[in-house]
Amino acid sequence: AARTAVALMEGDTVQLYGKLEIGKEYENYSVSSPDHTRAYIKIEDGCENRCAYCVIPKVRGPVRSKPQKDVIEEVTHVVSLGYKEIVLTGIETCSYQFGLTALMKELSLIDGLERIRLSSVNPSFINRKFADEIKNIDKICPHFHLSLQSCCDNTLRAMRRQYNTRKLFENCTYLRTVMPDVCFTADIICGFPGETEEDFEITKQNVEKLSLLHAHIFPYSKRPGTEAATMPNQVDEKVKATRCDILSKVVEKSRKEIIEEIYSKRKEMSALFETFENGFVYGHTENYIPIKMAGECSLISQTKKVHLKMPFEVSGVFEAEE
Repeated sequence: AARTAVALMEGDTVQLYGKLEIGKEYENYSVSSPDHTRAYIKIEDGCENRCAYCVIPKVRGPVRSKPQKDVIEEVTHVVSLGYKEIVLTGIETCSYQFGLTALMKELSLIDGLERIRLSSVNPSFINRKFADEIKNIDKICPHFHLSLQSCCDNTLRAMRRQYNTRKLFENCTYLRTVMPDVCFTADIICGFPGETEEDFEITKQNVEKLSLLHAHIFPYSKRPGTEAATMPNQVDEKVKATRCDILSKVVEKSRKEIIEEIYSKRKEMSALFETFENGFVYGHTENYIPIKMAGECSLISQTKKVHLKMPFEVSGVFEAEE
């Protein structure tokens, strides 16, 4: 039977890459999505990195991947059930051992599948090679959720992340040249042990430059058994909360600017509708901009060309009309 994994598309916070082991078991889940719009397909499990804040390598074991044939069968099955969009997920999705871009190319050939997304990705993975390989795959959504965690090199080193801000901006800039409509979202941790005011200011300035559509911003929380839990210079909870609030405002501003820029260039986009409430249908564009439009519940799981309307709501939802 085909199996899919249910996961939060923007919820992974662990580092990618690692030694791969073939033949190991991984968990499988059943579809629990309430509609036939988006299915989450688990393609790998486990992690072998040792990020200072993360306990996952200890509890999930080494990386192991699902054969391409099995993934294609699962996706074909969920598309036959009416799903239009899939999200490829895992603990380290980008370490998929059988070639992630090759897999996405094969999946794009499935009739009835309209959109392919990735769950959170390591910023170092979306490099020039990756961008060049996916730029001509029509069903790849121009939206990537970055497992960012920090935008300061000092903090990234303390976290034991395998990238720096130079690589982050280099990769994002190039991806924007080959996918002009691409939008980035991210996970960011505030108040990691040892994060100084200067470190946070660097993160704040770099987040402003990065121009994120959305971010999951949360205070660092100790995890028993991790290196970070016993690090010196733990940051005060009130300071963490203040930093989270500051970054949230930065991202809110960049979100407004992104949407205004998109509106200035194009008035029409494609939206896949997912939910219905009080006379409105809600969905997302390919680049993950939320859309709200007056309509009936029969529009759920349909893709429509919509005309954008301004101004958008404070939440950043675009109103639209057919």
